[in-house]
Amino acid sequence: MAIEKRDPRARIGFGIANVAVAAFAVIGVFRFLPTRWWVVDTGAVAVGLLLGSSGLALLAKAPVAEPLTRAAAAVVLAIGLALFAAIVTTAGWIGGVYGQVGANGAIIFGLVGALVLPYVVVLPAVELAWIGPPRGKNARRE
Repeated sequence: MAIEKRDPRARIGFGIANVAVAAFAVIGVFRFLPTRWWVVDTGAVAVGLLLGSSGLALLAKAPVAEPLTRAAAAVVLAIGLALFAAIVTTAGWIGGVYGQVGANGAIIFGLVGALVLPYVVVLPAVELAWIGPPRGKNARRE
């Protein structure tokens, strides 16, 4: 079923959520991180552009909203899973290598992971479930 025919509250909610997460990602990285690293900066720009454009397309009921949201959610989900895996792996390594001193750093990394998880893993996964599988050429029109 096309996005236009679904519950408009869900479309508006996902549109607002996408725009907000895009703004938070870009502001969080470029305003609050004290140093620059191209990997983090590139990921923040990608998340910002993809979710921002997807959110605006959803809010505007643009015809490109469905494929754009599907692509944006898939890419952001991949980035989010890689980020979460890196965070929890680093937390485990710090806790294991530095013992009791590293346990405090591991706690901080765990909190950062818990803060990142809903926005770049859960939100895109729920959006992909909401949109459903892509419609092919032979798909039945509703």
